[in-house]
Amino acid sequence: MKPHSLLLAPLLLALVAPTGCTSLSRMSQVAMDHSLPIGPPKDHPTEVAFSINASPTLNGNPNSLDVAADQDRALAPSPYAVTLSAGDPYALTEKIGVLFEYLQAQFPAMSPVELDEGDESDPARSPLEESGPGSYDDPQVALTLPRTTSVASALVATPIAITILQLRDDSLLRNTVYQLLEQDPAKALRSTYIRSDDYLLRPGQFKYIPFEPIHAETRFVAVIADYRGHENASWRQVLRIPPRGRQIMLSVLVNDTHIMLKEED
Repeated sequence: MKPHSLLLAPLLLALVAPTGCTSLSRMSQVAMDHSLPIGPPKDHPTEVAFSINASPTLNGNPNSLDVAADQDRALAPSPYAVTLSAGDPYALTEKIGVLFEYLQAQFPAMSPVELDEGDESDPARSPLEESGPGSYDDPQVALTLPRTTSVASALVATPIAITILQLRDDSLLRNTVYQLLEQDPAKALRSTYIRSDDYLLRPGQFKYIPFEPIHAETRFVAVIADYRGHENASWRQVLRIPPRGRQIMLSVLVNDTHIMLKEED
C-alpha cells in the first residue's frame, strides 16, 4: 500500500464516524419514541401551537340581577314599619327590648276586667283595639314618596366557548352561521371538516396549547367563538397554513366583540 493511501484512511474514518454516530443516535431515538418523525424537517407535518388570551370584560351579561334594587323593593311603604340592625344577636335583642318597652309606655294596653259569672255585659277593652290609626295630614302640606330611580346594573363578564377547527377548505365556514356550527360542525362543514377541539375560557384567562402535528390534509386553521350577540360580533377567523415543514405559533385574542387569529413572529 502506498504511503499517501495510509494517510487518507484515518482522515476518511474521521469524516464518516460523526455521520454514522448521528444516524445511530437518531435511529435509537426513533426506536424509543415512535412519535418522532423520520426524514428531513421539510418532510415532517407542520406543527401548530396556540397562545390564547381572553378579555377580562368578555361576554358581558346585560340581564344580571341588581341585588340592591331588589332589596329596596322587598318592603313596600307602610305606616307601621320598623327597621332594626345590629352587629350581633345580643345587641339586636337589646334593641328589640328597648323598642318594646317604649311601645308599652306610649300605648298601654288594657286587660279584660274580670266579671261575675252572672254579668253578661261585654268586658272593657283597650280603646286601641277598636280605633283605627290617627290622621295627621296637613291640608297645606303635600307629602309624596320619593321617585323610584332605576339604575342600570353593570355588565357581568361570563365565560366563552371557542372551537379550533382544521379544514381542507374555508369556503363553507365563511358562508355559514354560528348556530349550525354549534349544533354539528362536521355536518355544517361537510367534506371540508377534518377536526375540531373545544375549549371554555374564563374572562381574563390565558391558555397555552402545545405544539402538535396537524392532519395531513389540513390546509386551514380556524377559530370560532360563542359570543352572546353573534350578529354584532366577528366570531370567526381563518388562517391558511402550509401542510409540511413548519412549526407555527398562533396567537388567538378573544376580545369583547371580535376574535383575532395571527401567526406570531
